[in-house]
Amino acid sequence: MSMLTEQEYEEYIRLLRAWVDAEKALEGPAEADAGAAHQAREAYAAVQGFRERYGLGEAEAVGAERSEGGG
Repeated sequence: MSMLTEQEYEEYIRLLRAWVDAEKALEGPAEADAGAAHQAREAYAAVQGFRERYGLGEAEAVGAERSEGGG
């Protein structure tokens, strides 16, 4: 896994917060509108793009495989 700079880490946290906020908007008591669903998909895509750009997705997958393997 690559080491992130402070600026990259802050960007990642900002993207994660936006994703969480978008997902929470979908869980509200009112039926989620198409705009909220679109925003949630965009936020998720932004997080995934960041993970791919910095090699974070692969590291998580390897960690998950290790934990499932009974380590």
